[in-house]
Amino acid sequence: MKEHLCIEEIGVSEIAERYGVFRIVNPRADTAMVKSIQKYGQISPVVCVRVEGGYQMIDGFKRLRACRRLDKTTLRAKTMEVSGRVCKAAIIQLNLSGRSISEMEEALVLQSLYREDGLTQVEIAALLGRDKSWVSRRISLIERLSEEVQEDIQLGLISVMTGRDLAKLPRGNQKETADAILKRHYTTREAAKLIGYLLSRPRWDYSAILARPWEVVEPREPWPRGFGAKLISFREVCQSVLEGFNQCSPERRTSLYTLIHLAIGSAEEVLKTLRTDS
Repeated sequence: MKEHLCIEEIGVSEIAERYGVFRIVNPRADTAMVKSIQKYGQISPVVCVRVEGGYQMIDGFKRLRACRRLDKTTLRAKTMEVSGRVCKAAIIQLNLSGRSISEMEEALVLQSLYREDGLTQVEIAALLGRDKSWVSRRISLIERLSEEVQEDIQLGLISVMTGRDLAKLPRGNQKETADAILKRHYTTREAAKLIGYLLSRPRWDYSAILARPWEVVEPREPWPRGFGAKLISFREVCQSVLEGFNQCSPERRTSLYTLIHLAIGSAEEVLKTLRTDS
């Protein structure tokens, strides 16, 4: 890999995100990155590969999203000229030292090298300097998950930990279970309890259990009325906005930036008041 190239300023609009499908969106981390760049600027360069007509991002997706939210026009980047296979391997290698890549993200990369690029597991292990069993375990993890649940994980709707638990269920029951978890806003621990109970029951009981998951999960406090209900509604609206934003194309996101900034400003005022009073 030609890694040791000069660092240069490149236009944000020139950067595409083909390899972003291998990274999982974390809204909290994205918000933290926006605040960091606002306060300190871009501390470290992103890594891109040169392609015809521009660049493809390899490492630095949170920084790229933050710069777009902040209407910045350029990014400091280290650029490379390598093959698609090496790009995918670099996604893992560039994030190992900081432990900033999850095993689910590694699994997505390895599955692509295996299924799309046609490499054997032995070849993938050699490319990454790992053993075959490491490669095999991660590919097995992602391939036990249904495509719909994989998408939920990539969008940050389902946590990586819950994804590992969902992988224990039959593929045909995973989406129904994930939907129940999302609808009830279950925590990772609550989701694990529900999935654990499902695994202890015959498969034909699953639909009935998922129709009333609260009977399995620890009882919660009753839903509050009045102002408390508005807070719950506010949370649900935020989740809906996030889901919609994650499904938008980069062009569509750009056209929505004015409305997004207004919404962020209103939300920040609410948070400031709530944190001051709590």
